[in-house]
Order: sequence, then C-alpha cells, then structure tokens
Amino acid sequence: MPVPTLLNLVYTPFPTLTREQIDAARTSAWYDTFADITFPAKFIDLKELGEEEEFLRWLESDSIFLPEGSEGIQPPPISTVSGSPPTPRSRSNSNASGSSSSSYVAPVYHLPKLNAAVRQAVEQYSGAVFPKLNWTSPKDAAFILPQASSGPLYCSSPADIYLLLKSSDFISHDLDNERAYSGTQGPQIEENPKIELVLKKFESLNPSREIRCFVRNNMLVGITQRDMNFYDHLQTEEVRNKISRTVREFWEDEIRGNYEGGDDYVFDLYLSPNFDSAIIIDFQPYRESTDSLLFTYEELLSILQDVLSTSDSESRPRLPIFKIIDSQAHPAVTRNAPTYQSNMMPLEMIEFSEGRNMAEFKEAWDEAVRMGMTE
Repeated sequence: MPVPTLLNLVYTPFPTLTREQIDAARTSAWYDTFADITFPAKFIDLKELGEEEEFLRWLESDSIFLPEGSEGIQPPPISTVSGSPPTPRSRSNSNASGSSSSSYVAPVYHLPKLNAAVRQAVEQYSGAVFPKLNWTSPKDAAFILPQASSGPLYCSSPADIYLLLKSSDFISHDLDNERAYSGTQGPQIEENPKIELVLKKFESLNPSREIRCFVRNNMLVGITQRDMNFYDHLQTEEVRNKISRTVREFWEDEIRGNYEGGDDYVFDLYLSPNFDSAIIIDFQPYRESTDSLLFTYEELLSILQDVLSTSDSESRPRLPIFKIIDSQAHPAVTRNAPTYQSNMMPLEMIEFSEGRNMAEFKEAWDEAVRMGMTE
C-alpha cells in the first residue's frame, strides 16, 4: 500500500541540514557510540590544550617553517629515491641565496603541548597515526611525505602531521565557520568551529575494500567503491551481492537508530577480506562537499524517488544500488593519474622556501629556474 505522506514529498538533491547534523559527523561526536566497530583514535582539542591561537598563527602564515621541536626522534620507516623528507633549517641560516633578504628573521612557532600529545598518541598506536581535523583529512597533501609501504598519510612524528596540514587545501574547510556550516538551517553563529586534531591508529588498508554509503530519508540508497580503480575480484555478481548484503545488514544492525546525525548522511566502511563483515571508517554530512564518487547526487535522488513512487514491491528497485568500476576503460579510472595532482608541487620547492613569504619565495624560485636553464 502506498504511503501518501512520502509520495507527496518534493525532494531536492540535498536535504537542509542543521549545525547539529554537521557536528554529528565529527569523529569525536560519534566515536564513543561506535568505538568497538571503528579504528582506535585520540582527540586533541587545541583550545583546551591552550595552543589553538599559536596553531592558527602557524597554519595561516605564509612561511613553511614547522613548529619548534616537531621533528621525529627516529628515522623514517622507509627510504626513497629522493631521500628523507625536509626538516626545518637552522634559524641562523637566513637565506642561502645571498639576496637582499639576508636580514630576514624566520618566524618561530611553539606548540610544545601539541608536540607531546602527538608523540604520546604515536607511541600508544605502535609508531604511526593517521591525522585529520574536525571532518577532513589532508589526503590532498599525501604526496608531501615519502610513501611508506603501508600506505599514504603514515605519520610517525609531529613534523609529519604539520607538513600534511600545512600543505593541504582541504582542511581549510574545517577552520572557517561559513564553509563548515554552509547552507545549514537555524540561527547562524559567527564563532568558528573548535579545532580538534584527530589521530587514528594507522592501519594499512586495501583500497579495494573501502566502500562509501549514502543514506537519504533513513534509507540506504546507494553504495560505491571509494578507490577509483578497476579491481577484477569485484566483478562477479556473487561478490557484489555479498558486499551489498554485508553493508545493508551492518547498517541496519549497527548504524541505523544509533547514529545521531539525522536521517541523511554518508558513511564509509572497510570490509573484511571475505566481505562478510565491516568496520566504520568515517561519517560525512549529506551535502555537495562530500564526494559522491561513482554516483551523482541527482542520480541518488532519482533512485530514492523511484522507490518511494513505486507501490509494487516486485518492481521497486532493490536498495542499495551498488556501483563499481566495471572496466579498465571506465572514465572514472585514475590508475595513471595521481590523486589530487593539481594540489601537488615538487618537494624541492618546499625545501627551497626556507621560510620566505610567498612573494620572496616566487622571486627566488624564478631566479633559480633561470640560472638552472643557463647552466
């Protein structure tokens, strides 16, 4: 029997969210509820730590010096062809180029409590953590660190984390009130979001087992692989059906009714090797800034409308709809294109900057390039 209330609803691609729903997607907001089915994590509230102001002063500056005392105390886990990641140069070495900026005094940033908290988490989690801020990980800056065999965003020191945060464009979303709560319903609050550094125990994940799931109107509408590569072992109908069943049962048993972010949200799961169990990676608000991957949000809306407008259970689409990369020729395949390649710049540019502001750095870099071309 049709449900008139649902049939008469007019949906748009994105629901109107409240600040509370956005905040519910913070890792610290949902972690206690799902602690036994997600990765271990520590949360550092920078304001409570007393170093939020200094952290922002460093992060928002146009130099690339790292905070004092943030360097690792042990060698990196692997070696690379290009060598070890850069460390801050001596403050007494003002400018190797010998230009008129020789009197430049590099800024010094002090975050001793944050350094200590990061090192404590690294030690607790067997030597490595995966960092993120309130909602966002600096995955667009993964190129800045030598790639460990265990995977990207492998951080074993405060310096590793600072390099990622400083190099990321994504995390600025978490620091700006207007962007973080864009389009929300209810009274607008001008105060910027509190800053939490989330340090998850680093785990080496198989990207083919990462799944993104879309919930709209408290219905699991669609699921898709997160990594945009072709995987042969995902191609059989048996495997796809098993993954769909595992995800649906996990959502029904563990998430639905327990997640406090309302009826519209996105969550990511990591599946076991045999695809018969899962753990939670993260939650995200159901909004445009959350990547829909192999779907479009208009497509997800269309699927939902088809389900709600079809009274015959036999002809109604069976949810969730599961999308994978089904061919090596699929347009979404990025095997030969580095992820977030537009965010990348050579490591030599970071090393060469020596704490200059952006105008000084550009002038020095251009001069170095000109000299290199004439040699």
